Amino acid sequence: MSNPTLTIAAHIADATQVRAAAFVPVNLRATSANMPLSVQADVPTFPATSPAQTVTGTWIVAGSRVTASGIALVNTQSVGVGYTALPASSGPLQIQPGNPHVLITF
Repeated sequence: MSNPTLTIAAHIADATQVRAAAFVPVNLRATSANMPLSVQADVPTFPATSPAQTVTGTWIVAGSRVTASGIALVNTQSVGVGYTALPASSGPLQIQPGNPHVLITF
């Protein structure tokens, strides 16, 4: 089974299907189509219009077999959590569809 990796912030959606606006890439060495592959340390940000909406997220579980600079790559099977401006979780993050050019096979 192969899972697409993450390179574009717009492929991340929060629990309410709002797409991420950006993420600051930590990995700048491993790329696909001149876009850095996302790693577990990357923090996605969302365009929240109210305090009850997701504003940021973190990756709890990423792929453990493939790394960039020693940090696990984020793929469609990774688990992330979104957070609101209030100290609460907004639910899981989802990757849709991911980068089909770099697949991780388990």
